[in-house]
Amino acid sequence: MKMSLSQSVVSQEGRQSASEPVGFLLSKFGLLTVLAALLLAAWAGQIVLVILLGLILSAAGLARLWSRLSLEGVRCERLLSERRVFPGENIQLKLRVVNRKLLPMPWLQVDDEIPGSFTADGSGVPGSRIGYAIVSKTGSLLWYSAISWQSRLSCNRRGYYPLGPLSVTSGDIFGFYPRYITEPVKDYIIVYPKLYPVSHISIPSLYPLGETRSERRIFEDPSRTIGVREYAPGDSLRRIHWKASARQQSLQVRVFEATTTLKVALCLAVDSFYKDGQCDQDKLELGISTVASVASYLVEHGSQSGLLVNSLLADSRQPARIPPGGGDGQLVTILEALAKVTPSFKVPFSDFLQSERKGFPHGTTLVFVISQLAPALAALVTELAESGYKMMALQIGDEQRSGIGAEIPWCNIRQPGDLQEIGVKEQW
Repeated sequence: MKMSLSQSVVSQEGRQSASEPVGFLLSKFGLLTVLAALLLAAWAGQIVLVILLGLILSAAGLARLWSRLSLEGVRCERLLSERRVFPGENIQLKLRVVNRKLLPMPWLQVDDEIPGSFTADGSGVPGSRIGYAIVSKTGSLLWYSAISWQSRLSCNRRGYYPLGPLSVTSGDIFGFYPRYITEPVKDYIIVYPKLYPVSHISIPSLYPLGETRSERRIFEDPSRTIGVREYAPGDSLRRIHWKASARQQSLQVRVFEATTTLKVALCLAVDSFYKDGQCDQDKLELGISTVASVASYLVEHGSQSGLLVNSLLADSRQPARIPPGGGDGQLVTILEALAKVTPSFKVPFSDFLQSERKGFPHGTTLVFVISQLAPALAALVTELAESGYKMMALQIGDEQRSGIGAEIPWCNIRQPGDLQEIGVKEQW
């Protein structure tokens, strides 16, 4: 991030480090008092006192002018080697200040507010936000020169982390009149969820008719019509192409393109991780990593995955709604949304799912990641299953299934190792 420090400079006279008598002397009222004393000394012919008071006024005037110009032509940059990382990776942070004027900066201080857990030694004073720390860098600059500092940030926990504000302080050579500027937050770091290895997932839509299991099943995609043919007994009336039938004077039905693409909507119910009004953070993190790992597996195997989360995301304070899609770009979108998941939510997942169900593409399989199954969600899942939706549930923890029929595949994820083979050992 770059910022110009030539505007909105704020005086900091009330924060100078000088003693109280010196501070009073350098204040506006104190300078007026010195000026009055100078005039009286000159009237009385006290030459030594006039010289002494004149030197004080001259030094104060020079210091105020120097302070006023200290941040003119100064530019500060915050440079990050990466903005998106996985837990355990490091980011190089570089702060750089450039002085583009003839007036030197005898001293300067740069204060940056970053997550306290990112600092290697936990250094820094508490910042304005919970969990953040202010790290200060000091130095001096000659005319038309630059100075920089480098730090390593250790990103160990999933989340969305805005950086800043970035504050630069400088002033006159004596330090009597400090001036500073604070730039609003513009940078951020995204730490993705942990991804655990998955070697196989048995998702219901992958199963063809009968008892034999297959990695892919071919079905017709009604969104892709490739032609028409004569009506045959047993064809659904919904497939009749009425315009073509009118032209041919006989019933015609649409022919759909065959596809093997699996569409999965990963549903994370944040409210299910609450018990007695408290969110189980460890289970929630395992649930988020479960969703991320399954999404990675599906995209890697050419399937389409989407995301529904009723959490208030850290940046937008809105739930996550990502329609099923494929490719690395889709996976990055899902991982970024999961990185921003917070324990906060506005409505229960059952209400959120009810409002979003109309937007499901045809043939979408629903994969629920939950902890405690609320009766309202159990009733909705049962209704969706009776309506023909394919689905499965991944329950985080040791809780037993309740309120859901045995026809819905159910797996318990107690630890990351349970993600190695999802559903293979279950009987349904």
